Amino acid sequence: MGQLDGKIVVITGSGRGQGLAAAKIFAREGARIVINDLDSESVEKAVADVRELGGEANGYAGDISDPDDVQALLAVAQGMGGLDVLYNNAGIGNSATKRFGIGMDDLVNCTLEDWNRIIAINLTGSFLTCKYGIPMIIERGGGSIINTSSIHGIVGMTSAHAYSATKGALCAITRAIAITYGPQGVRCNAILPGVVQTDMIGDALAIAEVREHMVNAAPLRKAGTAEDMANAALWLASDNAKFVTGQDIVVDGGASMYTALIASR
Repeated sequence: MGQLDGKIVVITGSGRGQGLAAAKIFAREGARIVINDLDSESVEKAVADVRELGGEANGYAGDISDPDDVQALLAVAQGMGGLDVLYNNAGIGNSATKRFGIGMDDLVNCTLEDWNRIIAINLTGSFLTCKYGIPMIIERGGGSIINTSSIHGIVGMTSAHAYSATKGALCAITRAIAITYGPQGVRCNAILPGVVQTDMIGDALAIAEVREHMVNAAPLRKAGTAEDMANAALWLASDNAKFVTGQDIVVDGGASMYTALIASR
């Protein structure tokens, strides 16, 4: 038996990177997956990848900052029987400059347009999925919500201030959800990744000096992988973490202990 046998799981931002890794690992553990990303091509490919592994998957391409898209996404899960696990993985970080044309500047230099878009995806998106998803989880008798925050939600940065603001807020709303809906069987926790080697920071890690600085910020002296984050999420989604809620699960190789180094990036 798998750790997630029969559980219906929605993973936002699962067309690539950490979300796709989670979809594959969750499927291997018996979960029935709903894939989501902005573009239909990545969603279709991810669904095919999961099915090729022998897993069950459906998909919906849409913007999680749009309430209509969120309700349509969750309708896919409802069509599969409901919702047991909601993994709010979607977000924009350093990749936003290239993929979305959004600047990741400090507070003074951040435009209002960039601020609003980062808030919309990183924070409002999770608000909407929880708003419409929590009643579905309660209807199933309880389940797990996993929010993707960041160590930069608890440690300062010299840039990307809007990003940090959203990630700190996700930690706060995680605790609020855990307290409010725990009596109805809903667990809610946050994963706080450090440096993870995905497309999001691929260009930065390709520069030897930058890579050395970022990797050396962690006592383990290496970057994390998408699978490292997915395995942490798997634990939180499973009954192995049935007595864990309202927690910030830091998965960063110890980097957040080096606050001075982190802040100087």
